Amino acid sequence: MKSKVLIAHDYGSGDVLQIAETEMRPLKPGFARIAVKAAGVNPVDARRMSGEVRFGPLPNRFGTEFAGVIVELPDDETDWQAGDEVLGSGAAPSTHATVTDVPIGNLVRRPAGLDWAVAGSMAGTVQTAMAIMESLGSIRSLLVHGGAGGCGSALVQLAVEAGIRVVATASRDNQAYLRGLGALPTTYGDGLVERVRALHPDDFDAAAILGGTEAATLASLKTVKPDGAIVSITKVPAPSDRVVEVNIRRSPENLAYFVERVADGRFSWEVSQSYPFEQAAEAFNETLKGHARGKRVLVF
Repeated sequence: MKSKVLIAHDYGSGDVLQIAETEMRPLKPGFARIAVKAAGVNPVDARRMSGEVRFGPLPNRFGTEFAGVIVELPDDETDWQAGDEVLGSGAAPSTHATVTDVPIGNLVRRPAGLDWAVAGSMAGTVQTAMAIMESLGSIRSLLVHGGAGGCGSALVQLAVEAGIRVVATASRDNQAYLRGLGALPTTYGDGLVERVRALHPDDFDAAAILGGTEAATLASLKTVKPDGAIVSITKVPAPSDRVVEVNIRRSPENLAYFVERVADGRFSWEVSQSYPFEQAAEAFNETLKGHARGKRVLVF
């Protein structure tokens, strides 16, 4: 079986991306072969393309989440069958492809009627948001920097569901969106600490830095309790050792929890723009600009 795979042999903007046809290797034990219907584009994908984040030697492949249809399984697999509609995480950056192999343990069933683009854009950011929630423990207030993106949208809703008072930052255009998710919204930029204090005069129990500049870290240091947690997913060196990097923890159970709530309307999920696979360069370039609401998605 052949697959068309997004690949880059150099670092740069979207013009380094190519779609290459490759021959699939025999399916490994414990893996399912998926015909991809949609795959989310995350900031880390675009930053790996540019070279800002480097996980290994070139060439690069991209994509950590997907939704699609199972086309092949190991002979001894009994829980799934070919034709099942699924979503989940890849084993490595490789889901920006027409066909990809993923660990069977990462699979979650796609609820009937859930849009393919929505289903394919949740796994990475949702599981990251769930990992943040688990790392923060029992808190009553939370400051979220970059609340309108994919991870922010998930984190805000999870925190609000848990009864946590959330103040979240985003661009001016996304203030109503954040309010709809249950957060107290404010804009980033000059005067951030004063605006945050006006919404929540007391020190926060914790802060999550999902995007932004050093200003987000400095504002967190000024507004979070001295013993409060400050976590980040930006992979940008912080000016304080109080800032702890949180990495994604694969948990199909956590993903299924969130997916169920999107499917029945308890949670919201927004795909800001869908791109045909052939327009991946545009999707990556736009992602590098930041300020997204929800997620961008490649569709196949």
